[in-house]
Amino acid sequence: MSGHPIEVEILVDVDLVTQVNREALQRAAQVAAQHRGFSTGEIGIRVCGDDEIRRVNIDHLDHDYATDVISFGYVADAPHVEGELVASVETAMRTAATLPGWSPENELLLYVVHGVLHICGMDDQDADSRADMRLAERAVLKRLGIGDCSRYGADEAETCETSWEKN
Repeated sequence: MSGHPIEVEILVDVDLVTQVNREALQRAAQVAAQHRGFSTGEIGIRVCGDDEIRRVNIDHLDHDYATDVISFGYVADAPHVEGELVASVETAMRTAATLPGWSPENELLLYVVHGVLHICGMDDQDADSRADMRLAERAVLKRLGIGDCSRYGADEAETCETSWEKN
C-alpha cells in the first residue's frame, strides 16, 4: 500500500523526561490497524506519565490506578477506524527494566499496538481472545522489525518464532 491513509495524531505530554519516537508510534498504529483490515481513519495517541494515565483511568473507567494503555474506540467499520489511546511511558520504562534485552521503546510500541488492536475491535477478556490478541501483537511487532518479542510475553511461554508458524 502506498502512503498511509490512516492519519495518526500524536500528543506527548510536555512534562515527560524521556524522548518519544513519534514516527515509530505512528507506524505501529498504522500497521496494527492494517493488520485488522482497516485502511482509512484517524487514531489519536497520547503519551503521558503514570499520574496522568491514572487520572484518565479514574475519570473514564472508575479504576484508581496507573496502567499501561487505555483505548477508546469510536468507529470500527472496516475499512474505516477512529479512536484514541493513552499510553504511559513511565510504565513502559519500569516494565522494560524488568525484561533483560527489551527496551522501553519496544514496550511503548507494544502498548500502542495493543491499544490500536482494541480500537479495531479485538478483546482480551477471556483465554481465547487473549491468545488471539497476543498472536496479533506479535505479528504486528514482527512487521515493525521487532522479532524478539518473546521477551515481553505477558502471559505465554511461546517464543515469537513459534507463534509465527501458526499464522
